[in-house]
Amino acid sequence: MARPLRRFFQLAVPAVLVVLLLASSLTHASATIVAMASDSAVGKNSLAMSGSQDILKDALGKYMAVYADAGGNLSVVWANGDPTQSGAWSSPAKSPTPVAAYRRPAAVFTSPLSMRIIAEGGPAAGDLVDMPVSVSRDLAGNIASISFGSPTVLATSAQYASAISTHDGGIVVTWNSAVAGVSSTVFSFRWTLLTGWTSVSDPLSRTPDTVIKDTANANNIQANIIERPDNFALLVVGNRGERSNDTTLVFNSASYGVLGWAWGAQNLAYETDASRGLSDATDLAWDPVRSVVVATYDISRTSRYGIIQIDAAGSKVHVDTPDLKLTNNEWGVLEVDPSTGDYYLFTMDTPLSPPWGQEYGNVTYTRRSNGVWSATLTLIDAGIDNMGISPLRPSLGTGGDGAREIIYAKGKTAPATLNFVRLNP
Repeated sequence: MARPLRRFFQLAVPAVLVVLLLASSLTHASATIVAMASDSAVGKNSLAMSGSQDILKDALGKYMAVYADAGGNLSVVWANGDPTQSGAWSSPAKSPTPVAAYRRPAAVFTSPLSMRIIAEGGPAAGDLVDMPVSVSRDLAGNIASISFGSPTVLATSAQYASAISTHDGGIVVTWNSAVAGVSSTVFSFRWTLLTGWTSVSDPLSRTPDTVIKDTANANNIQANIIERPDNFALLVVGNRGERSNDTTLVFNSASYGVLGWAWGAQNLAYETDASRGLSDATDLAWDPVRSVVVATYDISRTSRYGIIQIDAAGSKVHVDTPDLKLTNNEWGVLEVDPSTGDYYLFTMDTPLSPPWGQEYGNVTYTRRSNGVWSATLTLIDAGIDNMGISPLRPSLGTGGDGAREIIYAKGKTAPATLNFVRLNP
């Protein structure tokens, strides 16, 4: 985790839901904050991996959020109208109570009437399950209700799932399995309506692919996956668990062919200066202006973020942030403005004090415009009880490319509140 020596600023905002942001040198914007749900687990359990999906927007412009609640159930809320308006969000629809609490769900639409949620827990702790979800709509396309199917166990001894929709209407999911003293492995699976769950590289195999395997360091790997929309290549980037001594990122990619994808050679030292732990997990976004994947990671022992642009040939260029004026940066995620190519980096400024590993703090953001990062962060929420950030990831045909939008959890104990944020131009 990044550990600078001193705090550069402290700000406060009024205790209201709609908050005007303090302007940075490059950003003159406001944000609207609306409470979506008040029954969430704490952020590290209720929200998914940063590069995966908790907040979605469908092809009809309806919003949906998926999270684990304080009782360990999978919960879904939705907004058929403007999500920033009071009362826009529905009451939560909940899955049946599991034997082992669900954690870190990642949701993917498979059609306007269906989605799938990949989550830890369910029949047993350490299981990775696939939960089918049906979406009922009225004649105007509004979401009327949500119903949960029966979960299927995809893997055991699994954690840190990242799930994405693919260009063919399918799903690709990755997860980590760590065996103490033996190895840490990132696996992948692919789902389609016709085949169900199969290998990513072999549609006739029901065995998951090994994407990354480290036999020298058996600590957790928190990996995220993304598909390039131009050549359909898959990229996986991850950091190490908080108990790891290694500050390296792991990497692999898969090229697309007629029957599926072919994984390349893994790289266990893709970068060598990365922070460890879930709150410093990597994030992946697509930059349509430059046609590059953008990988974000917290640079160890600094208040800087590594920002890597990866082109179609796999070449990478660093456009890292400067030292940001905060005490300790956590939960960094990045969104790209598809019209201007500006980057918006959201992060939390957390204190350097016990209890260690809690990573609660202020929600802030900074911006890269015309190739220049601002070192001054703009404040979104000055509360010291915020944890976890999940960005809206536009999917093909969903129109999710308007204002920058995120959700985050507020509360040091469960039940916590989930807040929806929209940056307004």
